[in-house]
Amino acid sequence: MRMRVLVAVLATGGALLATGVVTGATAEASGRPCGGAVTTQGVGTDGTPWALKSMYDDNGPGLVAGEEFQIETHEAGQHWTVVLSDNGVPFFTDNDDVSTASGINETHPNHVRHGTINVMSAHAVRHDTGEVIDGSVTLPAAAAGCAPHSP
Repeated sequence: MRMRVLVAVLATGGALLATGVVTGATAEASGRPCGGAVTTQGVGTDGTPWALKSMYDDNGPGLVAGEEFQIETHEAGQHWTVVLSDNGVPFFTDNDDVSTASGINETHPNHVRHGTINVMSAHAVRHDTGEVIDGSVTLPAAAAGCAPHSP
């Protein structure tokens, strides 16, 4: 009997926790005039994990599409070339991005125009091994309420 009660309590607690996490993410996105983030993740050609997140923001002057790119190197001192692009046009390049113990984290905004679909992409190459990482996410056109006075 005690085991059934414990299992029921744990299941209920887990369901409440999962609901809180999902509700928190939904509430954050619905409260933003520019909408939520679009994310993707994967591994490079040698298996290094990476993640890419992009979202619109209205805290720039004007409308911006921010891009956050993370490479989980798990060691300091790796040298990478990192390029972030929007619709194929680079807006950030670091030809010698050196990892910390936790990896590489590049976050950069790019000014965009309303009514445009933005394909945000990241390309990285590790200098010593030649490992390649390529990823992209597609942001639908920004909502009208996002940075309403920008082009």
